[in-house]
Amino acid sequence: MNVFDLSPAQIRNRLILRARRAALAARPGPQPPARPHGPAEAASAAVARVPVVPRVPVAPGDVVQFAETDHRYADGPLRLRVVRVRPDLSEWYDGEWVWLEGVEIGPDGQDGAFRPVLARVAALSSGG
Repeated sequence: MNVFDLSPAQIRNRLILRARRAALAARPGPQPPARPHGPAEAASAAVARVPVVPRVPVAPGDVVQFAETDHRYADGPLRLRVVRVRPDLSEWYDGEWVWLEGVEIGPDGQDGAFRPVLARVAALSSGG
């Protein structure tokens, strides 16, 4: 597998993981145990990451508005009519981000394209 086989999100996640590992290695003091690399090692390891499922105050049918800094993979502010909240994908963002699927609402109030959105949970909690 090379870099051309990965999606932009996968590349971003790998870069974040490398940065976190570098920050942990640079930190003085005892280091956390290394995570296993292969399936056989993973089965024998006792280290397990507990995912955090974000709690969000939105439901299908709600209309939410995001500032540019409160969502990813698009430019500018965004109005979205929520069709689905994806806790199954969102549990790996430490409860800070949530995947929503919905219909983008244009400035004229007309429905636009269906799109997935990675949104900041804090923006939803404060009323969007």
